[in-house]
Amino acid sequence: MSKDIHKKAEIEESSLTDPRTSLPIRVSTTARIKYRKYFNERFSHRDVLYDLSNRQLNDIIAQDFAASAGSALHMFLAKSSDITSKRREWIEVRKVSSRSAFNYFFSIIRCDGIDIITTSTRYIKPNKPRLFVPKC
Repeated sequence: MSKDIHKKAEIEESSLTDPRTSLPIRVSTTARIKYRKYFNERFSHRDVLYDLSNRQLNDIIAQDFAASAGSALHMFLAKSSDITSKRREWIEVRKVSSRSAFNYFFSIIRCDGIDIITTSTRYIKPNKPRLFVPKC
């Protein structure tokens, strides 16, 4: 008999605060996996950044995210809602200025923090971008 283990995405704290929203920055497993994959492919030898703990990597990702605070491009409502409030949450798109592998951050803005959910190399710009800091 074999056991299947399914890893669930988790959001972990970083030690930084977002300058645009003044909220604590948290990082998802998906964002960490993309950063680790990038550093593993970019360097043929084991790189120092690839061997970091999650806590250390969270701070590096949060630092890159905070550096892109002035490059927020657009916000849109998530298709699903927060379970407790039944309200849909805002997803923010930011242009990355510090890493060449990723062009965009996608993050969810919540009342208690901003969660970096993924990075991407592409983003389709809308005709009328929407941008603001949501209120709780």
